[in-house]
Amino acid sequence: MKEYFLPVPFCEEILAYSKKEKLTELEQIISKHNNGTLNLEEWETAILLNVAKVWRLEAELKYPFWNDEHPLYNPEHEDKFMDAQEEHWGKIAMTFPEAT
Repeated sequence: MKEYFLPVPFCEEILAYSKKEKLTELEQIISKHNNGTLNLEEWETAILLNVAKVWRLEAELKYPFWNDEHPLYNPEHEDKFMDAQEEHWGKIAMTFPEAT
């Protein structure tokens, strides 16, 4: 088990998302936070990482030309992609290790 801290508004956003999508395991995991502090098993960390992956993929589907290495690179897509990431993650750095 490892301890993590996430800002309370971020925990609330994940909780609302889990309820909306009926993701009961995610809801149970995030409901355990104590003022943003979570003590998580590796499998619980993996579930939270999957939320991050889903939100990133959603942004990539909306703004596919965000990467300046893409042949159809569009600076507007990059700005909107970054805004979408900022909307979910704010300025926090995700410190979850990649779960195996």
